[in-house]
Amino acid sequence: MGNLCGFYDLNEKQYRDASEGVFAFETEALLLRVFGNVRSGEAFNDGAALSVLYAQFGLQITEHLNGAYLLLVFEKETGIFRVFQDRATSPVALYYTKVGDRLYLSSSLKALLAASCMTCRLNEQAVEEFLVNGFLYGEATLLEDVFKIKAYHCLSVENGLAGQFPVRYPKTEMTKGEALDRFKPTLDCAIERCIADLDDVSFPLSSGYDSNYIAYVATKSKESATAFSVGGSRGKNEVPIVEKNAPYYPNLTLRTAATDGATLSHFPDIVWRLEGNVFESGLFLQYELMNLVKKAGKSTLVCGECADQIMNLHYHRKDRIYPQRPDEAPLYYEFSEYPYIFSSYLILKKNGILANSFGIETRYPYLDEDLISVCAPLGEISRKDKRVHVANCHACLPPEVIANMSKIGGSTDCHSLFASEDEIQSFFRRVERTAFFKAHKELIIRHSTEEKERQTGVTALKTKIRNAALSALHAGKNDSYYFEELKLREYLCVVYLAVFERLFVSGHSDFSAESCAQPFEAFFE
Repeated sequence: MGNLCGFYDLNEKQYRDASEGVFAFETEALLLRVFGNVRSGEAFNDGAALSVLYAQFGLQITEHLNGAYLLLVFEKETGIFRVFQDRATSPVALYYTKVGDRLYLSSSLKALLAASCMTCRLNEQAVEEFLVNGFLYGEATLLEDVFKIKAYHCLSVENGLAGQFPVRYPKTEMTKGEALDRFKPTLDCAIERCIADLDDVSFPLSSGYDSNYIAYVATKSKESATAFSVGGSRGKNEVPIVEKNAPYYPNLTLRTAATDGATLSHFPDIVWRLEGNVFESGLFLQYELMNLVKKAGKSTLVCGECADQIMNLHYHRKDRIYPQRPDEAPLYYEFSEYPYIFSSYLILKKNGILANSFGIETRYPYLDEDLISVCAPLGEISRKDKRVHVANCHACLPPEVIANMSKIGGSTDCHSLFASEDEIQSFFRRVERTAFFKAHKELIIRHSTEEKERQTGVTALKTKIRNAALSALHAGKNDSYYFEELKLREYLCVVYLAVFERLFVSGHSDFSAESCAQPFEAFFE
């Protein structure tokens, strides 16, 4: 993959491109750049077709596109400049800021800051929401005066003024019956599109339905495939189940790794790569996964992200895409209640940004627009447990795989990052001694598990519902383990913010890879 990057001069109405590793197309009238893969018809990254579509539809070109992409368009004669993103806001983020008469933009925050030479200030108003969700909804980022494109919008500059404007995405209307008939062929086609140009297909493999269905389709049509699986050295570990299932797929090579204390020591590198966009306990698994893929020499990964979300009955509901927050307090975007927000702002970014930082292209068959259209009328059937997809998997996958299938997916436990209970308690004490914790102690405590256990009334009920959903991911563990796991997540998020502030705000970094090479312990000083 690469970096979409450049600046627009608001006075001269000219765009200067500095992109690297992205698709480029240029005519006398237009300049086009594509990060990722955008499909028009059956062709991916067809510049001529894209220019024709843009001439026809302008701001609503997104209604006629498919894929995971950022599409930049500059009209040379009029000076109009626009950046479009796919429905799920692309696998990375598009950051932009205004310095003087220039609008800088980049899919890399580090590149944006280096090019603009702007003064970096932590967005204190965003810290609380980040502590609650691990990401920021909408256009805000962790830096003041740096923005990203919000959902269902594009960035447009016209007559020297920049703004975000609503766009629409494809939707094919059909009945439930038609959708049921189309589900399997549409999903199979979505996967085939992602692997068509690959001789050796690579994909993550877990004990769940989504990645196993990719394995089923991919290994039927390709002579060579490589699967990657990451487990935890302590706590949750799906690798043993994956190792049992892998032999039932023909011509499949399996590579495995584990999250452990060494993973935690790379936390500064993880924050440096994610650039403050997202924190979630699963990023440690994702980091080891991308390391594993990179070491295997693979450059493309077909991922099963967002299947649960596009099949959820709430995925297209406007109130779950644009939630109302009348009291301006941070809203917790629970994964099954806000599937669009959870997938686009957290799941996809966690996977896509990390992969791109390793030079790995990611493809997402479950985000194919044709499949999204098919899943829409099936929402009332699938509800929140994707039962249509599960039924299809039971009908197609090897029965031995189904017998081993785990009902509890998700990431490795944070406990896997520590060798003992003494290490965990020492970690808690060290975090509490940091300057960042002391400066934000009131916010951190307010949203802590311990504080929520003391709540009453409706707030307490919401907390119990949230805890019940999370505890399902830790079946068989006692309460002390479960609550300690939640505290580890909370404190790791605090450390993430502290490391981000040090690397991106306080002037200790030149945004190079070497800036995060210092020992993890140094960030507790």
